[in-house]
Amino acid sequence: KAEPLYPPLYHPEKYHIGERGDYILSVSRLEADKRVDVLVKAIALCPKKIRAKIVGVGNQQLELEKMAEDFGVADRIEFLGGVSDEELYNLYACCFAVFFAPWDEDYGYITIEAFQSKKPVITSSQSGGVLEFVEDGANGFVTDGSPEQAAEAIQKLYKDKKLSARFGEAGFKKVQSI
Repeated sequence: KAEPLYPPLYHPEKYHIGERGDYILSVSRLEADKRVDVLVKAIALCPKKIRAKIVGVGNQQLELEKMAEDFGVADRIEFLGGVSDEELYNLYACCFAVFFAPWDEDYGYITIEAFQSKKPVITSSQSGGVLEFVEDGANGFVTDGSPEQAAEAIQKLYKDKKLSARFGEAGFKKVQSI
C-alpha cells in the first residue's frame, strides 16, 4: 500500500474568488478523450441564460465549434483557445462551476485548480483520478457521462448559488493538504 503524492499547484495564492458569472468553465486539451463534446451537448439542454467558456486547443476544436453551431448554441459557448495564466485565474474566479469529465484521467489537475478557486466540479464516473477528489453531492457532481446528466448538474449549480458556494468551499478544503 502506498500513499499517493499529488503534484501541487504552481502559485496557489493566485487562485481567487470573483463575482459569480453566468458561465461554466472547461479547461482542457480539445481531444476526444477529454469529452468536451459532452459539455457542448449539455449546454444545448440548458436554459439560454447559461453559457460556457472553453479554454484549450487541440484536434477537436473545429469539430466542437461546428457541433456548437449545429446544436444552436454557438452564441452561448466561447472557445477561448490558449489563455494567459492571469486570464485563467480570472476565468476560474468568476465561473459558477467547472466541467471536467475526461475519460480515465490519471490525476485531474483541473480539479485541483477549480477547488483552489472554490468552484464545484462536474465530472463523470469514468473520469479516473478526478474521482479521488470529486465527491458526488459534497463538492460537485459525478454524472454517468451523458449530456443529460451533465445538463441537470449544470442547472442545479447555476440556479442554487448557495449550493455552488457550499460545494466550492468543500472542494477547497479537500485540496488544502496537497
